[in-house]
Amino acid sequence: MKLFIQLVISLVVLSGVIVITSPNSTPTIKHVTKRFDSASSKKEISPSIKASSIPVSNRCDRAKSNRYKVKYNRIYQWVDENGQAQVSDRMPTGQYTNLQIKKHKINSFFKLTIDDSQAQLPAYTKNHVEAGVKKIYKTLKNVLKVSDIRSTELKLKFISNKKSFHAYRQQVAPDTNYQTTGFYTDRLHQSTIWAVGDRQHITRIAMHEATHAIVAAMFGGAPTWLNEGLASFFEKQVITGNNVYSYELINEHLKTLHALPLPSLKHHFSQTHQQWHDARKSNLNYAVDWSLVYYLMHTNKGRTLISRLLDNVATSSCHGLNAERFINKNYKGGLVALENSWKVWLQKARPNTMITIHGF
Repeated sequence: MKLFIQLVISLVVLSGVIVITSPNSTPTIKHVTKRFDSASSKKEISPSIKASSIPVSNRCDRAKSNRYKVKYNRIYQWVDENGQAQVSDRMPTGQYTNLQIKKHKINSFFKLTIDDSQAQLPAYTKNHVEAGVKKIYKTLKNVLKVSDIRSTELKLKFISNKKSFHAYRQQVAPDTNYQTTGFYTDRLHQSTIWAVGDRQHITRIAMHEATHAIVAAMFGGAPTWLNEGLASFFEKQVITGNNVYSYELINEHLKTLHALPLPSLKHHFSQTHQQWHDARKSNLNYAVDWSLVYYLMHTNKGRTLISRLLDNVATSSCHGLNAERFINKNYKGGLVALENSWKVWLQKARPNTMITIHGF
């Protein structure tokens, strides 16, 4: 009898299915979900385990990241023995008066590595890109107030020569097409940009691809429509050092939406990744995704929905998000109300405008 029981247990474990039975009841089945930390290691995690108890590296296929911690540097100001005002990050020595100690906040959201060995970048492009990436993080933290801000290493590779860019693209991302001007590779956690044109153009592509890297590090398996919508939204942010947040409307996308029949959002959200990237409708899909994020960012109600979506995919939607169900639960009036108000806004939207958010 013991041998028989051991044989049954062995077969159950090998099949990846746990069968739980109780007297006078129908057997229920609980599948064991397999998630892979890397190519060299794997762990089995039961869906019954709460997401908060799962190590971060296992959650939703996140890229490597760390919990963001606020850091401060001390800044010392004093008057030296010769009556000269001095400022330093080190405590003064010798004779001094009027010592003041101030804390300087350091935003260590990310470590940025830029490889421009194959590019001729316009002056100050690196500085502009770094400021733009910081602005994306500040939007997520201060405007959207996502629950778990995570810092990561962002790798941006710029290639100016068209032939070299596409040769590299085919080598590391063969599933992308010849029309692309930038792409994110999750295996390398790197964004690659075809660096042609002026600083503004290059920065725009860099912001789009950097957003994909940030989403991978902070939220893992975000659905395609949300991932692309955020990337398109942030590519047109106005990069400033202050706490005013402005985002320009993308005229090309608005033109597409005014010219083509709009899909139902229920159908749009139900597309697979492959269907979304169908060449016959990818332009429309990009435009729809951008417009949804841009529209929701107009109001507190819309920003709250985006925040809840991101918090959800960061912790519990590794195997897909049912957008219709989630919106019905978290947006007043549900998907019907969102779709109606979104279409009304689209009819009124005009080129060369922007939204500005104050108060942070």
